[in-house]
Amino acid sequence: MPSFPVTGFSPPVTMTPMIEQVKGLLKSYRSPIPDPAGEVNSAVIVPLFEHEGEIGITFIKRSEKVGLHRGQMGFPGGMSEPGDQGDSLRTALREAEEEIGLFSEDIDISGTLGTQPTLKTGLLVQPFVGIIPWPYRFASDPIEVQSIHHARLREMPRNVQGADNAFGLIPPVYPVDNQPVWGLTARIVTELLEILGPVWEV
Repeated sequence: MPSFPVTGFSPPVTMTPMIEQVKGLLKSYRSPIPDPAGEVNSAVIVPLFEHEGEIGITFIKRSEKVGLHRGQMGFPGGMSEPGDQGDSLRTALREAEEEIGLFSEDIDISGTLGTQPTLKTGLLVQPFVGIIPWPYRFASDPIEVQSIHHARLREMPRNVQGADNAFGLIPPVYPVDNQPVWGLTARIVTELLEILGPVWEV
């Protein structure tokens, strides 16, 4: 899958017709996923951007050094801390800045997806979808993040792998730069693809 450039200047988000459509679809969306029992204790930012007429999405590969999901692909985010005062959005924005230098003032929070548990650790995660400027000058924390990856959202359904996937993981699995996006992150991608399908329908 062709990659996007990783760094660059950070102009304001340009409200193109495509971005406006994305924002409209997200604003009107209400997740059919039932609220799970328990208290939300984690949150992530799902960064979207427009580049050359395509909607891109940003992932991180977590380092092998710290955390519960070492070496896995995911979105910037993490567990809540007392200073977040029970505010999941505050958690997600804080973690995005700490992990990849994505500042809250550069994120246009445009919608939320269904709260879901992680497969193995049982964390309850609230995803927030945010539109970011492009290109963006990320600054990842090498202790927490091994690498940053980008994909064209429209191409992801074409590459999804099922139960016989090459990685031996629970499906669905979306390969991004030869890395598997699976588990909660894959479920978030699947939900997002269902919402934004009209963007690239012709």
